[in-house]
Amino acid sequence: MIRILSLAFGLSLLLVGCQSSGDDPAAERARLIAMKPAIDSVPSSALGPQELLVGECGLFLWSQTDVTKFIFFSKALSGTAAFAQGEVPLVLNQIGAGGDIFGQFNTNMTYLTEDGRELVLTMEAGEVLEGGQRIANGLINIRDKQGWDTKLPVLGVRACKQE
Repeated sequence: MIRILSLAFGLSLLLVGCQSSGDDPAAERARLIAMKPAIDSVPSSALGPQELLVGECGLFLWSQTDVTKFIFFSKALSGTAAFAQGEVPLVLNQIGAGGDIFGQFNTNMTYLTEDGRELVLTMEAGEVLEGGQRIANGLINIRDKQGWDTKLPVLGVRACKQE
């Protein structure tokens, strides 16, 4: 009898604990709405092909979670980049650079989006290739105006077009 009562009491506590975390539906909806700007930062499309002239170098990055999505491109020394977000790519203006220099790029670069969000790109230079270098590990961190961070792992290549 004591076992049955203990089991019933334990199950009732478990059910009460699973029933609600204290959030009402309105609070949950508000939480999801607050997350929307961060969700909107995740690329849903990809950039198109980018062309380099002979002697120019570019930084080409793909999403690590979906390597079919080419999401970031910058020509060396241009001070700008293109970033895939939604249906229309964003134009980014470079506002800072640091870390190590590899080729004509830095391992840490900071950009500002047209709508005032900060995008920080950090990369680890990898294997040297003919005319370029792999980026084995990279991270794009986008901070919106409310202070939410969206982190996008990337990989790619720094390449220069040779004759």
